[in-house]
Parts: sequence; C-alpha cells; structure tokens
Amino acid sequence: MTDKDKSNRIGYRYLFDSKGCSLSGHKEAKINLVVSEKYDVQLYFGPKPKYKIDSVVGCSKYYIPGTKTPLGKSELNSDASQSSDHGPFFLEIVVSTKADTVDADNVATRDFLLKQADIRRSEFKNVINLVAGIVGLRFHRQFVLELLNENALAWEGQEPFKRFAGPVVEILEPLFLNDNGIKHLEGIGEKLKSLSCEDAQEYSLIFHWLLRAWHERDILYQFIDLFIPLECVLNMLSDAKINIEDKRKAKTIRTSIKKYAGENSKDLLHFFNKLFECLRPTLDETFVELAQIAKLPGWENDIEAFRKFKRMRNDLFHGSGKDVKQKLSVGDNEVREFSDLVERYVNYFFFKDKNVYRSRWRPEIRETGNNENGSGQTG
Repeated sequence: MTDKDKSNRIGYRYLFDSKGCSLSGHKEAKINLVVSEKYDVQLYFGPKPKYKIDSVVGCSKYYIPGTKTPLGKSELNSDASQSSDHGPFFLEIVVSTKADTVDADNVATRDFLLKQADIRRSEFKNVINLVAGIVGLRFHRQFVLELLNENALAWEGQEPFKRFAGPVVEILEPLFLNDNGIKHLEGIGEKLKSLSCEDAQEYSLIFHWLLRAWHERDILYQFIDLFIPLECVLNMLSDAKINIEDKRKAKTIRTSIKKYAGENSKDLLHFFNKLFECLRPTLDETFVELAQIAKLPGWENDIEAFRKFKRMRNDLFHGSGKDVKQKLSVGDNEVREFSDLVERYVNYFFFKDKNVYRSRWRPEIRETGNNENGSGQTG
C-alpha cells in the first residue's frame, strides 16, 4: 500500500434542506463524530454546505415519448443565497472511511474509488440514517424533513470529488380511453350504487394502499406499500372462511368472559382471541386457494413468487434470525414483478377476470404446463 492509498477515502453524503431552522447565535456549526470506531461522520449546520448544493430546477417527474417534457436545469451552488429554490439553512451529513487499496496500474483512480463508494452505499446510508434520525428525534424532525441531495463521495489524497445524479424521471406511455372503456366504467358505476357503506369502506382501504404504491418513488417503500392491498384482500377472504355460526359462538363467549371473568377478563379475552384466530387460514393458504380458483396465466409460478415476496417482507420487518447472515435486496425487477402480481389478483378479487390494464413494463408471465396465456384491457 502506498502513502497515497493510506489517505484515500470513500463515503456518502446526505444534504437536507432544513426548512424553518437556524442556529441560535451562530451562522454555522460543524460537528465531528466517530461511529463504531470505523466511520468518520461530519455534520454541518448552516447556509454553505462543504460539498455544495446540487439541484435540478424545473424538472418534470415524468416523460411521455413524443411530447415536450421539461428536463430542468442543473444548478451547483456553494451558498444558499445563490440557490433559486432551496435554503437558507442546510444540514449536511457526510460519512467516510478508508478505501480499499488501489491497483498501481489503475490510472482511473477516481472512478475506482467512486465505484467502491457506490458498492458500499447501503452501508454508508445506514450510518447516516442513524445520525440523522438522532438529530430529528432529539432536536426536531424539520432538520431532516426534506432530503435534497445524496452523493457518493471519494477523496484521492486530500482532494474530494463526488457523483451527482438528478431526479428520477419515469417514462410513461401515451394512452387513450375509448368509448368501450367509458361504457365499461359506467357499468361498474351501476354496481357501486348498491354497494353497502361497510363494504365500500373496506374496499376503499385496498385502493388507498394501491394508489399510494403507484405514487411512491422509493423502491423499498413501494414494495412495502404493495403488500398491504394484497394482504387486505387475503384477510377478507380468510375471514369469509370462518362460518357465521362460529362467529356467533365466539361473540357469545366474549360476552360471557366480560360478564363473569371479573378482573381476569382482559387476559382471558386476549387468550380467546388468539385461539379464535387459529381458525383463520394463513396468508399462504389463502393465496394458494385464490390462485387455484382464479387460474390466471402463470398461477403456479405466482404461488412461489408470493411466498418469496412474503419472506422478503417479513425479513424487512423482523429480520431473518441472529444466526443467519443475509443481504436482502429489493430492486426494480422485484418491485415490477410484485406489482404485476398484486394488480392481477386485486383485479380478480373485484372483477373475477384477468383484464388488468396492459403495459409495456408488465413482466412476461412464465407459465407451467399448458395454461393458456392471455391478457385483456378494459378500454
């Protein structure tokens, strides 16, 4: 390792636009921390973040082929007074650590270091999230309310450099709604007229989470949001498997517990409710039954896919055990595949057909055996 290699570092940065915030009696403040005796963390509060203010002004979130879409103008400012849309106060959090040795024959040292930083992005973001979360919790969430920039950073010797990516632009499809589609929606409206208020409220919750998933830009949160509408559907189906007589008996038992159990009633009710829930089929069992009844193209593979996505969701929330070292990755392909599965089965739950909207982004359905492949659209 050369002396130069010893001073090479890699890291990551978050820049927050801390709206409404300022320092009492100071223009700026700098704090240096060490996390886990491995990561150096620099916090800057003030109007002039060290690694400047990257922004794209006037950029649309979406691009429609064949139309004029504003892609915005990039700005790089060192002072909040120079920024057209952000400031006047920022919180910059930078984490860094020693870089791996650079091959002496590698002339593209900067690219090599930035690649290292990108590969370890999740590791660095975990450290920043720890520090940013403490700032938000102990001081105020407004300090970390709006994330303006995140950058991979590297230092070749003492010279810093960074990678900047502008906002993600989603490519949309040019679409039209024809007369058949309008008539179809009018027909659905006739069915909605006779829907009970209780059912309307339950069904709206499913679509609330589906809409939220469609709007979400963060892949991880989109994955989590997508699971909820499908789980709502499966819970409604599993609840329907418990017959009316069993529900009546359970209600009678709960009433008796409240009336006669005295001070133990709360504990006994909790215990009885846990026992009663055992009558309900599991999510796996309910999805398998739904897939077997619907027999949508590729339904056998859908069962395996659902089990995989449920494991991923559980690992995100609960982990996979202390003795299991696991690297969980949720990427574009997983979210696209899961979104397709959720949309197809939510659609079947409501309309009992396979006519979910068509899209160039919908993954190809893999079928087992001789299932007939097909798709449709409503208008």
